[in-house]
Amino acid sequence: MVDRTDRFHINLKLAIIDLLVIVCVYVIAYLVTPARHNSETTLSYALMLPSFCVIYFLLMTYYRMYNNSTFFYTDRVVKNTAYSFVITSVLVFIYLFLAHNTTFSRLFLVLFFFSGVTALVTEKMILLKHKKILSSRVNVIYVSYMGGNNEDLYENFQRYAQLSGFNFNVVQNIKFKGNSTNEVTGLEDLINFEKTLRRQPCDQVIFAQSLTEKWDLAPFLRITNEMGIVTRVLYDVYPIDNYRWYISTLGLFPMLTYYNVVISPFSLFIKRLMDIIGSLAGIVLSSPIMIITAIAIKIDTPGPVFFKQERIGLNRKKFYMLKFRSMVKDAEKYKKELIAQNEMGDTRLFKIKNDPRITKVGKIIRRRSIDELPQFFNVLKGEMSLVGTRPPTVFEVEQYDRHHYRRISMKPGITGIWQTSGRNKIKNFEKIVQMDTDYIDNWSLLLDIKLIFKTIKVLLNKEGAY
Repeated sequence: MVDRTDRFHINLKLAIIDLLVIVCVYVIAYLVTPARHNSETTLSYALMLPSFCVIYFLLMTYYRMYNNSTFFYTDRVVKNTAYSFVITSVLVFIYLFLAHNTTFSRLFLVLFFFSGVTALVTEKMILLKHKKILSSRVNVIYVSYMGGNNEDLYENFQRYAQLSGFNFNVVQNIKFKGNSTNEVTGLEDLINFEKTLRRQPCDQVIFAQSLTEKWDLAPFLRITNEMGIVTRVLYDVYPIDNYRWYISTLGLFPMLTYYNVVISPFSLFIKRLMDIIGSLAGIVLSSPIMIITAIAIKIDTPGPVFFKQERIGLNRKKFYMLKFRSMVKDAEKYKKELIAQNEMGDTRLFKIKNDPRITKVGKIIRRRSIDELPQFFNVLKGEMSLVGTRPPTVFEVEQYDRHHYRRISMKPGITGIWQTSGRNKIKNFEKIVQMDTDYIDNWSLLLDIKLIFKTIKVLLNKEGAY
């Protein structure tokens, strides 16, 4: 029978190696930093280290980097390791800043950050190249694989098993008899199955259920249960383009979830935190400009200061997007008369360069995108994000084809790929949709930061705004 602590031994090895690397880098950075150390500062440095290690360990556990079933793809391991270390560092540095803690040398923090990322990534590369470091002959798991005639499924099982932390040794490959998915398992199959388990050493049995061959496993599971053998069921899944999946449980039921928006709850939390901090900073810093703009709008033409337009947000949730009014009062009423002049080449989008509805102040604030500043309040309320997809109008969504809805599977943003890539110069609606879906597929916190800086550059150059 398999040693059920096997998986914990491997997890513990990975965690201990990581933590030893962090401790070594931390101590070296502390020793080489030219700073005056006394008992008080030394205690502060000593207390921060375990806190850092705990946060890093929790993040790595969350990303399943210490789990045997995690596939050891180089890009995945390196990315999640670096990501965990960076996020841990950011959280600790934010805490030190908010706590006004001046004990830690800036040189130490910079040195520890860059050397820590480098050391951990190097460690992972070494472990990935020499996977045998993580396993031993003592921990070999003898497996009996039982499936149908789907050789591709068996080959994929073998390939993924080698990439994982499991040290599987398939001692026998048993095949079900018959070809019908509705065929009831015969007594002969059961007898032969039990005989094979008696003949060979077996730690685990893995049953494979393919999409084309489904079998009644209950009688076999009763046998493995009575013999005390760990049993796993390997399910083939429906191959759907651009769809990822994961397995979880709902009560006593295993549940397969398909999704294509790849954002973890923790990443969403960090993104929302960035939105709150960024929107508050934006409101405070731009408040003098917003006050002057509001006064100018009031003096220029009669009507409200703000223009509220109903837009479609995340998963078809409606909200009112705020802008400074840059057109005459009731401008929407005159839109029908100008439809023929639409320069966007698509009824779902509307824009004309010399729109007669735009006021004098409107031309000025549009040129610098000052009219967009009130959207910081939408971000603060959680209706929008600093960076996201373009927020569509209700009229636009009513004309959507099926694949267009995917662009509203993520929260709309003040800026995004479309806004920083030519904006009104891009008049093909499908191209705009493609930009939004590309953003969704390739989303990362780093991408958001890049787009924010790119937006600042675009605004300074007045690119694509009218």
